[in-house]
Amino acid sequence: MKLTISQIAKLAGVSKSTVSRALNGSGYVSEGTKRKIQEIIRKYDYVPDSKAVNLSKKRTFTVGLVLPSTSGPFYGEVIRGVEEVLSARKYFTLLTVLDSGQDEKQARKRYLSMIREKRVDGAIVFDPTVDEGTVRKLSESKIPIVFLLKDFQTFGIDSVMVDNFTGSVLMVDHLVEKHGYKSIAFVRGPMVSDDSEQRFQGFVESLRRHNLCCDNLLVFTSDFTFEGGRKAFQELRKELNRLEAIFCANDEMALGIIEEMKREGIQIGQDIAVVGFDDAFWSGHIEPPLTTVHQPMYEVGKISAQRVLERSNNPDVFKDPVKITLQTQLVVRKSCGCGC
Repeated sequence: MKLTISQIAKLAGVSKSTVSRALNGSGYVSEGTKRKIQEIIRKYDYVPDSKAVNLSKKRTFTVGLVLPSTSGPFYGEVIRGVEEVLSARKYFTLLTVLDSGQDEKQARKRYLSMIREKRVDGAIVFDPTVDEGTVRKLSESKIPIVFLLKDFQTFGIDSVMVDNFTGSVLMVDHLVEKHGYKSIAFVRGPMVSDDSEQRFQGFVESLRRHNLCCDNLLVFTSDFTFEGGRKAFQELRKELNRLEAIFCANDEMALGIIEEMKREGIQIGQDIAVVGFDDAFWSGHIEPPLTTVHQPMYEVGKISAQRVLERSNNPDVFKDPVKITLQTQLVVRKSCGCGC
């Protein structure tokens, strides 16, 4: 039978409030009484009811994490960073995935309900297509929220961003300045993706800086997936004879294109360069190794979790919302032509 605080109090010959103070470390309890209570706990292998403890402290010791998906290395790195911080502080992660098979609107209602009902102490939200109405409701929940890769400071919400624009500029600078490429195609992600748009804008900006014509850009739209890359290649193939490089807005699409090019007998890095964005864990292990832009997604997860806990534990200190922007880094490998 599970031991209760009342039974511990009876065995120790003290009040329930004394036992509660001893368990929670709050208020004065003599050393002798503490020892007696600890001996009873050890003898009967007592485990406190976490729900009751959390309710008394008005805390859940749980942080919500909302992700568009869990497929692909991108999201795994975010989870790893979040978990490292939360587990070290003995917090739990409550995960909601937007593409879990249910309608995205229903998934959004689900995480909105979780936050507004305060079933978590804070939330880290990565919802690329979120609407302002939802953001406004989140801001009214009065619990710490950090948005990933979207800036909602005007709603009083912290954001952790990645400098996609500069990363894209660095990639095109390398292709033009190091290799002399002038005909470069761009494969973007979904039109609703802010990340894809920022990377595309960086691509255009670098071409302009190098006085390369931007009037007839070769731009293709896909969906950030391996299969999307393969499909994009079917559109690209009729332009191959005038292309020198293909810049994909993420690594998975780049991999899909590389696989299709191999089927055609095209030498990647020699006949045509293919580069990506993300620096997925496998990008250095494919053949040829992929030149890409490293996104610090582990750090994004880690910093967002730290920020949520800081706000949760010091609500009066962290009043003004902040936007934290992390830098990207060019990672040069063979697929661009270097070392080939």
